[in-house]
Amino acid sequence: MTLLRLDGVRRIFPGPPEVTAVAGVDLEIAAGEFVAIEGPSGGGKSTLLNILGLLDRPTSGAYAIRDRATAELTDGEMSALRSDTFGFVFQAFHLLERRPVLDSVELNLVYRAVPAAVRRTRALEALEALGVAELADTAASRLSGGQRQRVAIARALAAGTPVLIADEPTGNLDSVNGARVIEALRTVNARGVTVLLVTHDPEVAAAAGRRLRMRDGRLTELDTMARRSGADATSAPIGTPARTRFGDLVRDAAASVRTRGGRTVGGVVAVAVAVALAVGAFAVGATAQAQVSDRFDAHANREVAATWSPGDGRYRPPDAALLDGLSSLSGVVAAALLDELGGHVVTGVPERPGVIAPVFAASGDLVAAARLTMRDPLGTGPVVLIGSSLAAQLDLPAFPAHPVLLVDGTRAAIGGVIAASPRVPELSGAIVWVGDRPAFAESSRRTALLVTRAGAAPQVAAQVAVVIDAAQPGSVEVDAPADVSTLRTEIEGDLLLVLSGFTGLALLAAVAALANAMAGSVLERRAEIGLRRAVGARTRHIVGLVLIESLLIGVAGGIAGLFAGLMAALALIASQGWLPVFEPLVAPAALLGGAVIGGLGGSLAARRAARVLPGEALRA
Repeated sequence: MTLLRLDGVRRIFPGPPEVTAVAGVDLEIAAGEFVAIEGPSGGGKSTLLNILGLLDRPTSGAYAIRDRATAELTDGEMSALRSDTFGFVFQAFHLLERRPVLDSVELNLVYRAVPAAVRRTRALEALEALGVAELADTAASRLSGGQRQRVAIARALAAGTPVLIADEPTGNLDSVNGARVIEALRTVNARGVTVLLVTHDPEVAAAAGRRLRMRDGRLTELDTMARRSGADATSAPIGTPARTRFGDLVRDAAASVRTRGGRTVGGVVAVAVAVALAVGAFAVGATAQAQVSDRFDAHANREVAATWSPGDGRYRPPDAALLDGLSSLSGVVAAALLDELGGHVVTGVPERPGVIAPVFAASGDLVAAARLTMRDPLGTGPVVLIGSSLAAQLDLPAFPAHPVLLVDGTRAAIGGVIAASPRVPELSGAIVWVGDRPAFAESSRRTALLVTRAGAAPQVAAQVAVVIDAAQPGSVEVDAPADVSTLRTEIEGDLLLVLSGFTGLALLAAVAALANAMAGSVLERRAEIGLRRAVGARTRHIVGLVLIESLLIGVAGGIAGLFAGLMAALALIASQGWLPVFEPLVAPAALLGGAVIGGLGGSLAARRAARVLPGEALRA
C-alpha cells in the first residue's frame, strides 16, 4: 500500500543566487517501510524530508499522502494532516529545555486535545519502551546526548502516528549512543511504524530496509533488493488532530513563563513600574484633590461682608434684632457688626503723648467673624481692644497691670491686644470699642462680617442685603467670594489630566518594553515554535500561547505594581501629613491595567510568532 508519493517534486529557493534543493523527485514509500536517504551535506536531503513531513511546500510537482493531494491544503488542514501522520526526531533534539522530560514527550498529545491523565500514561509508556522512564521528571537540559535523542523518539512514538521522520538522529552522538538510537528505530519499525531516516553516514543507512541517495537535489535508488518492511501500522493516533484544550494551553503558557526566569522577571518589572506609577500617581492625585477641596472650603469660599451707611452719620448702637437676623441665616456660623467711628486722640494713662488712631465699635462674635488672633487679656471687664501696632506706639508693655486708655478724654479699660487681623488688617493700628459706646462718636460706615459653612457663601450673600435693609437692599454693598466650584473643578481636572498623561506615557513605555521582551522571546524560541507547528499546532495555537504568556506576565506585573505604587504613595502622602484617599477600584484597575499591557505587548509579539514557518525554524 502506497503511503507517500512524490511526482516530479521540485523545491527552488529564490536568490540571488537561486538554489534548486530538490530537482524533480519521484518517490513512492509503502506503509511499514524503513527508508534511509543518505548523501552529502547540502544535497537536498533535509529539504526533501521537510516536504515529506509537510513542514515545507514544493515549488512544483505533486505530493500525496494516502492518495490525498497536499497542494491545495490550507494551513490548518496541513497542521491536522501532519498531526495525524508524522512524528519527528530532529538532529538538534528540540526538547523543552527548562521543563521536565515528560512535558516534551507529551507535546504531540497536547496538540491532539488528549486529557492530561492519558497523556501522562502514554508518555511514560513511550519512555519505558526506550529505557529512559526514570528521566520523566528531569529537566531536559540535564540530559546527555543519547538520552535526549531517545526522549525525542519517545515523543514521536507517544502519539501513535504511522510515520516517524528522523533527520540525522545520530549526527550529534557517539557510536554507542548512535547504535542505541538505530536499534530503537528498528524496534519502532517492527511495530509497524514507517521510518524515514536522513543520514550522511552509510553505516547508519545500512540499518534501513531501503536505501536512497540524494545528491544535487536528485534522488537515486541504491538498494535494488526486495524491500524489507515491518507490519503496517493501521491504528489511528489517539485524540483529535491539531486541537488543544484551553486549560492545557494556559498550563503550557504558565510553565513556559515559570521556566523562563530572566525574560519573565524583565517583563514583570516593566509592567510593575508602569502600574506602580499609575497607582501612585492616582493615589497621590486623589489625595491632593481632597486637599485642594478642603483648602478652598476652609478659606476662600466661607467669608461674606456687607457694608452700608447707617443713616445721618450719628453713631447709634445697632439693633439687636439685626445681629440676630444675620446670625440666623442658614449657613452662617459667626457674625459681627463693625462700625467705623473715625479718628480720635488716644492717650495712655498715666498720661503720655497721644496719637490719633481709628476707632471702631463692634458687636457680636468679632474674634471668629474677623478671624482675629488675640493675646492674653490684659485686664478684667473689657471695654476696648487695641491693635498690636498701636499698643507698640503707646508703649503698652510699660502700662500698669490694669491699663486704661483715654479716647478723646473718655476712659476705657483695655481688654486685650489684637495680635493679627487678616480679614480687617486696619484693626492692628486701631481701637475697637466692645463695651458701652461713647455718645460723641460719629459713624461713617457699618460692616457686617459673616463666616459661613463650606459652600454656603453664595446663598448667604444673596440674602444678607434684604435682612439689613428690606426696603432698600440695593443700598447695601455685599462683598462675597466668587463661586469657586468651577475654578476648583478646573484645577482638579488639570491635575487629573497631567497625571493621566504621565500615566499614559508610562503605560505606553511598558507596552513597548513588554512587546520587545516577548518579541525577543519569540526570536529565541523560533525552533520551539517550529517544533510545536511540526507536531500539529495551528497558527492560532501559537498566537494564543504567546498572548496567554504575556497576559500572565501582565497580571503578575499588575499585582507587583499595585503593591509598589500604594507603598510609594503612602510614603509620599505621609511625608506631607495628608490624610490618604484611595479609590476602591484602584486594585481591580491595576490588575486590568497589567492585563491590558500584557495583551497589547503580547499581540505585537504574537504577530511575529504567527509568521514563524516550521521548516525554516527547524532548519535554523
